[in-house]
Amino acid sequence: MKKISLLLFTLLSTSLSTLSHANQHGAANGSKCEDMSNASFGIAHFDSNKDGSISLQEYLSGDSANTEKTYQHIDANSDGMLDKEEQQEIEAVYKSIHDQHKAKNNSI
Repeated sequence: MKKISLLLFTLLSTSLSTLSHANQHGAANGSKCEDMSNASFGIAHFDSNKDGSISLQEYLSGDSANTEKTYQHIDANSDGMLDKEEQQEIEAVYKSIHDQHKAKNNSI
């Protein structure tokens, strides 16, 4: 059940952020999606000390749009670190959001 809640919360929060970012950069029509067919949606780049896990501090430092509340929701096991499994789940959610946005814009 926590994974479903995590997925829904992440979809909602990142969808708004993604769409806002897309609108600011002229990608609302999906044109930028064409260049992202092989894109990585991972968050491993936030792991500044390269230990394989992302701490809250690393997450917050990685992007000004990141919040502690979002971190708490995506930390599925509530251990204070985003391990490889949690990072892969987030990557899948981000890719799903991208694919849905792209499909929606291509069907118009």
